[in-house]
Amino acid sequence: MLPRIKKRLEWLGHFFFYCMLTIGGQRTAYFFLYPVIFTYVLGSRKIHRQALPYLRRRFPDHSRSQLFFDVFKNVLSFGKVLVDRGWMGLNQRAELTGTFTDSDRLRALIREGNGVVILLAHVGNWQTSLARLDALEVGVHALMEFDEQSVSKHFFELRGKAPFRIIDVHGFMGGMIEATTALQQGDLVLMMADRLHQGRHARVPFLNDQVRLPVSAYHLAMTAGSPVVILFGAKTGRREYALKIWDILYPGQSGLSREEELTASARKFAAALERYVEQYPYQWYNFFDIWQQ
Repeated sequence: MLPRIKKRLEWLGHFFFYCMLTIGGQRTAYFFLYPVIFTYVLGSRKIHRQALPYLRRRFPDHSRSQLFFDVFKNVLSFGKVLVDRGWMGLNQRAELTGTFTDSDRLRALIREGNGVVILLAHVGNWQTSLARLDALEVGVHALMEFDEQSVSKHFFELRGKAPFRIIDVHGFMGGMIEATTALQQGDLVLMMADRLHQGRHARVPFLNDQVRLPVSAYHLAMTAGSPVVILFGAKTGRREYALKIWDILYPGQSGLSREEELTASARKFAAALERYVEQYPYQWYNFFDIWQQ
């Protein structure tokens, strides 16, 4: 009974903001977001348990009162990202403007014809900003867990058209055969790499502690002979974002053993993510204690 009530309340919350977006647009939804998020952070112990493992490591010198507002800023930032994707999904004319300063580097890798693995993380407005990848005139595939029954809808579900083809991680061989085929065709394959659900992993340092990160993306790249691009987006304004390549990896070309190569690649990803959160501390939406996983 309790899970059903929680799901009903979650549905009502999303329905309220979808109404606000339809009636008043993005700015109106932002107006209501502030008191809703503050009340949630004030009354929920769960969100503090979820957010503090990261925030305590990111801000080791902050007091309890400072950490409370760190949680508020982190959750508010995430709420704005959810509003943005709802706004873009419900309004066909809604657009975010942004910059992708490294687009020429990515286009050069695409022209080599070996496919490209794009490594992402739960940072910034990653979904809405990646809608621009369809301008690269190459096939884009997202290896992801997709739940059509989820209350929280992706912007492309609301809009009715995805800017990429979804490869189900729960499909045959975890979708790796489809992903390999896409790379061999010279396409892009998008993968999240900041959270381990299952499968092979490597232990690497992150924010002065050890974490386990997945290594399937680097194994896939080695199999297909593709480079790996670490690409993170950041929300830089109410309607602005910035995409940036934080590193480019070439797994399998260093002369290391396979296991050493996988670990070295995961370490470079962790280092890139650490540089990102130094610049955008409230735009990593992990809400999971990966250090105790």
